[in-house]
Amino acid sequence: MVSVPIYFSEKEVVLPGQLLSDDSRRAGEGTYVMDGKVYASTVGAATIRDGKVEVITFKGPYRPAAGDMVIGVVSDIKPIGAEVDLGGRITALLKIRNVRELTSLNLKIGDVVYAKVASSGLRGVFLELNDQFKKINEGVLLMMTPTKVPRLIGKRGSMISMLKKVTGCNIMVGTNGLVVVNGPSPAKEFAAISAIRLIEREAHSQGLTDKVLAHVSSLVGGEAKHGADGKA
Repeated sequence: MVSVPIYFSEKEVVLPGQLLSDDSRRAGEGTYVMDGKVYASTVGAATIRDGKVEVITFKGPYRPAAGDMVIGVVSDIKPIGAEVDLGGRITALLKIRNVRELTSLNLKIGDVVYAKVASSGLRGVFLELNDQFKKINEGVLLMMTPTKVPRLIGKRGSMISMLKKVTGCNIMVGTNGLVVVNGPSPAKEFAAISAIRLIEREAHSQGLTDKVLAHVSSLVGGEAKHGADGKA
């Protein structure tokens, strides 16, 4: 039997339109088939289940609210703005005032952006184009359960501040559960991502800050020192 290649690693965060497999028979949930190939139809974690390629969206629900800072993936460009996939089958619209403004942003399908939710209701979810808006050009995109995001942030930002300090990574966190890690080296990025996964798994554990610090220290050696001002 000839093995048909796949184009992702297990639980890799994939984007809409990303090629996953050359075998249309392996198409599963969260995918679509075009010209005999399988593509992701949504932002999510790619996996193989019972021989099928699937893209799994968030486990916990995310309900957009005005003021939320979110990370999303541009899924379409329209004359009135850019559609942004926030994961969990939620699409928001970044409204643009005119074509010149849209051109100046130089947004393309697949771009990752950081933006503020302006409003959310029956008319849809709308993102605000303000000073906080950013187009993210570098880093590793990962997904965590949205309900675990407050634990990653910690009390008064203590957990995320500690994690940034001991890994040297810039970590951007969206309320919707998408996270971007950009570090000085692949090893530092791996340490930060591994710590985020630990926080997600053990969000309800006592003494989590010390556990995370010890975990990161084991990965980056003596470079990690307790820099947090308090416990998360």
